[in-house]
Amino acid sequence: MFKEIIDFTNCCDEDKIIDFLYDVFKRDFIHNSCYLANAIYIDPTSKDKRNEKEKIFWHIVTKDDAKSQKRELDKNRASRIRWIKKMILNHNHHKIKLFYHYENRQKVVRLYLWAYDENFIVIIQKLGKSSSHLVTSFYIDKHYNRNIYETRYQNYLSKKDINLEKCEWF
Repeated sequence: MFKEIIDFTNCCDEDKIIDFLYDVFKRDFIHNSCYLANAIYIDPTSKDKRNEKEKIFWHIVTKDDAKSQKRELDKNRASRIRWIKKMILNHNHHKIKLFYHYENRQKVVRLYLWAYDENFIVIIQKLGKSSSHLVTSFYIDKHYNRNIYETRYQNYLSKKDINLEKCEWF
């Protein structure tokens, strides 16, 4: 499931990379519906678009650049775009740690799918009874601390956080 990493070494034109990635995103989420646990629709659309592409697309292929204060292509994220749908469809795979985490700022519980051996996370937020949206996905590198996600996973398993009582979607 985690073997397909897109290699960008021979392509230096960022516009071509973005167009290619958007084609993958459209195939996986717009032209073909995606359901978590065969019941919860992953809605890829947004009224908020940038360059005629869904806002979530930009969150799964770019990251904030502190210097320029804008989002820049993140090849570590982007090269794993094909993993996102596979992880959603195979959320119960033995190489995926599934856990819920209460986001204090947003006051919402989100679902995390963590391919822990591969250092890749997909985050989903529920919208209603049977709908949700991708929040983001990213590769855990120097900007993201793996220990944070291990702690969140263990906190979920321990059932000590009252914000996570009866939080499971399925």
